[in-house]
Amino acid sequence: MRAAVGAILNREGGPVGSQELEALASRADLPWGGGPRLYPGEGCGLLWIPASPSATLPPPGGAAVPFGIPAAGRFTVVVDGTLDNRADLARQLGLPPAAAALGSEPLLIAAACERWGAECPMQLIGEIAFLAWDRRERRLLAARDAAGSRELFFADSGRQLRFASQSSMIRDRPTLSDLDEEYVADLLASADLWGPATPFKSVRRLEIGHRLEVADGRLENRRYWAPADRPLLRYRTDGEYGEHFLAVFREAVGHCLATGGRVWSDLSGGLDSSAIVCIAAELLDGDPERRGNFATLTHVWQDSPQCDERELAQTVVDKVRLPNHQVWCDDLFFDGAEEECLCRNDPHQGLFIHPMSRVIAELLRSSGVAVLLCGMRAEAVVLPETIRPLHLADLARSLRLGRLARELWQWQRATHQPLANLLLACVARPLFGRRRYDRPRTEEGLDPWVDKAFARRLQLATRAARKTLTDKRFRAVAQQQQYEMLLRTEQMMHRGLLEWSCEIRHPFLYRPLVELGLAMPWQQMISPGRGKLLLRRGLAGRLPEAIRNRRGGAGPGAAMYKAFARRWPAIEPVVASSLLVELGYVDRKELHAAADMVRFGTSKRFVNFLTCLAFEVWLRTVTGEGQAVAAGRSVSARP
Repeated sequence: MRAAVGAILNREGGPVGSQELEALASRADLPWGGGPRLYPGEGCGLLWIPASPSATLPPPGGAAVPFGIPAAGRFTVVVDGTLDNRADLARQLGLPPAAAALGSEPLLIAAACERWGAECPMQLIGEIAFLAWDRRERRLLAARDAAGSRELFFADSGRQLRFASQSSMIRDRPTLSDLDEEYVADLLASADLWGPATPFKSVRRLEIGHRLEVADGRLENRRYWAPADRPLLRYRTDGEYGEHFLAVFREAVGHCLATGGRVWSDLSGGLDSSAIVCIAAELLDGDPERRGNFATLTHVWQDSPQCDERELAQTVVDKVRLPNHQVWCDDLFFDGAEEECLCRNDPHQGLFIHPMSRVIAELLRSSGVAVLLCGMRAEAVVLPETIRPLHLADLARSLRLGRLARELWQWQRATHQPLANLLLACVARPLFGRRRYDRPRTEEGLDPWVDKAFARRLQLATRAARKTLTDKRFRAVAQQQQYEMLLRTEQMMHRGLLEWSCEIRHPFLYRPLVELGLAMPWQQMISPGRGKLLLRRGLAGRLPEAIRNRRGGAGPGAAMYKAFARRWPAIEPVVASSLLVELGYVDRKELHAAADMVRFGTSKRFVNFLTCLAFEVWLRTVTGEGQAVAAGRSVSARP
């Protein structure tokens, strides 16, 4: 269940009362949020706010529960999200089947904490974040899921520790002097951000797959999930790989459907969303009531036909015989960004699609939709055709030179790249260079609008290369790249207004499916000019052939270019009075030149520019400084 959660912990003991928790809850930006449930206590207090006023409040972990199960009385637990392995957990913990009912997450996590202590997050599968207070041991445990679909932040004021699923809940209204320059430098050097940093120094992010334990006033932050470097799967036939993938994928979709409410699925006409819809329809065939509550949602375009894929989506709708709700998206960009910023913890170019989010959110809410299925970030599991064949480096390392020569020749013929370029990019650099992950942005160099003095002072060029390094989990170059792709997952999630309209679930990020993808040989995932082989093979006969055999895909880029030009009279004053320029992070002349390039549809760095512009708009909104700058008051540049 989608909810906001929070906690206040007094390091020196003493009660946390309802008044403090109410003040924390009052800072939550939930467009349709219900009334908060407060759990004051000695040493620590917790709160839970449902995203919908009509949501049923779940029991806290240590309170009496409707299943007739004796309460442990030791833990209070608040949860944002849904566990997928409730039934398995109940069996492992010796609880009756009733304990695995919908909304039983607090009870199950409380029991898991008592059984496994701080190691319990490893036993939990689902899209969740939670806070658990152990009243007996006076310990607080905070954890996020392995894919980062739910967020948690914390702030340390010395006397108190505060936790919340929205950063605005645990910080006062920030000023420009509160900015974390390290975060700014990383954002301008490379949009691929992960780690504990947030835009403001006082707030830290709990990283994906991490758990944070607080005991005796001390914090212990540790990773609880990371894929193991095990031998790759080896089957006799290609079909066996597809069958294994299909079995786990069906399991993932099935868990996402088990919500007890109305479920819709995004349907773009691409492979990922189409696969979810076809498998969901198949799973629901034997249940007319639940199938009647299942439908699809498609974005359609009239003014930008290169973005429109309704014909492909229709082939899926015709095959599975489901209702399809179409949302006309022309010109639904660059309005209402300030409202979107209030629902977002970080700047992201996604805040410019607020009008589209608003229309979809209102449709979902008026239709009583509890869950929206989404194919986001499937690329990190099933690998797109655009990815470089870094498994060639592993063939070279293992001295399988005959296989390497054959595959090099196949890739050269399919991609028309010079053989020397393939050898350099896919064999030599991955094996002998420090940078493993393929990031074209760093290869282009820094964006021209980044202030040169700031770039030198913060060493942005070096930083851009350093940001591509992560912990080394796999000896195989190909598996390491896929792991690093997964680390970027949380940046691509639906954040903001839409995520508070209903619970958004991501079947491709089901942890057993992620782990299966990392165990697959890359030759089973991609071939020259063709990606997502596992998906295509596993869903043969289930997907329409037009979808299963398609290559490439559309996106909203062309429509956003047009909307940017139409909205230029409103955007231009923001560019002209940029806070980032006044702070010394961005060059005014280059920023305006880049905006002109976007306005005339000739920019090669459109996404990078939107990231910079999103930071500008987000910063103005959360600090309230934008109006003063636009009126002509100078903001002192930071030293």
